[in-house]
Amino acid sequence: MAPAHYGAVVVWLFVVVAALLVFAIAAGTVGRETFRLGHQPPATILDIDEAVTRVGDALPEETQSRLTYDDVRRLIIAQLDHLEDKGILARHGRDVAVTDGATPDVVLADDDSVAVVLGRAEAEGLEVTDEDVFRVVSALHTYLEDIGAVGPPAAG
Repeated sequence: MAPAHYGAVVVWLFVVVAALLVFAIAAGTVGRETFRLGHQPPATILDIDEAVTRVGDALPEETQSRLTYDDVRRLIIAQLDHLEDKGILARHGRDVAVTDGATPDVVLADDDSVAVVLGRAEAEGLEVTDEDVFRVVSALHTYLEDIGAVGPPAAG
C-alpha cells in the first residue's frame, strides 16, 4: 500500500471508532433512562373539579342535602393542604419530597385528617359535622386511590 493511502485509512478508522463510541454512549443513556422510567410510576394529575364532582356524588344523600359542591370543594382543598403538609401529595408545579430515589411511605390516620379538616372548616365558618367531614375525607381518599395518586390504606 502506498503511504498516501495510510492517511485515508486512518481517517476512516477514526470515523468508524468515533461512530461506534457515540452509538455506545447514546445506547447506554437511552437504556438507563428507559429503565428508570419503567420503574417509576407516572405522575398523577389531580383535577379539583373532577374530584369535587366525584366526591360530592359519592356522599350519602343525607350528607349531600347538607353540603353544597362549594362546601365539598373547600373541604377537599383543606384535606389536600393537609396531605401536602404531610408530604403525601404535591400541588401542580411541585414535586413530592424524594429521599434515596423513592417517595417516603407515609401512614396517615383518618382521625388526624378529620381533625385538621374540621378545624379548617370551623375557621372558615363552614357549618359541618364530624361525620360530614369524615365522609368527604373518606370519599376523597377513595378517589385519590382510584386515580393512583396515593396507595391503599395500610393494613393492620
